[in-house]
Amino acid sequence: MTVQQTGPTSTRRIFGAVLVLVASGLAVAATFLSAYAVEVTINSRTLRFEATSWVIERDDFRGALLLGPIEFGEPAVGAALVMALAAVLAFRVPATRVGSLLGAGLLVGAAWSAVTSVQATVKKLEELGPPVPVNVEQGDGITLLIVAAGVAVVSAVLHQELPRRVRPEETTGGVVIHQIDEEPDDTETPPYGYPVIVEPKEPKSD
Repeated sequence: MTVQQTGPTSTRRIFGAVLVLVASGLAVAATFLSAYAVEVTINSRTLRFEATSWVIERDDFRGALLLGPIEFGEPAVGAALVMALAAVLAFRVPATRVGSLLGAGLLVGAAWSAVTSVQATVKKLEELGPPVPVNVEQGDGITLLIVAAGVAVVSAVLHQELPRRVRPEETTGGVVIHQIDEEPDDTETPPYGYPVIVEPKEPKSD
């Protein structure tokens, strides 16, 4: 038999809530950093394209490559908002802790989508067959988004704080109770802890 312990907010749950907020902040910050960059060197001149998840920050190709932002900003911010609300509201309504798991899942999906989008861009440029080498770089925004997703998963698990399984000895102060058979044999010890010695009666003399 096992016993589940529940009680007031623990240090582990508070630490998980803090990490959830940290992951939310990292996710939002990632959307404003460079998502990816494309660079080409022609006749000692470097042409560069660079974009965040929201806007194009630099385009020396003037639209010739038909590139644009990798749109992971909205899902990342949405996941961050869900996680932040779950971390704050869970102190009053414990059931809302599930929101941190949901937000972490959304953030992992956004990070996966961003990485596959960069890979698709590389494939697209290779299919164009440019006469000069084209260098595609994954930006700090996607790297930070991956980190945020990892922190979100760990923090969401800590935030749930599943009940700890406790042995019966821990709930009885270390005292173990053993059951004694209804019909004890000669080896059993009586309740007082000392065996009762019964001497055989001597036969009466006539």
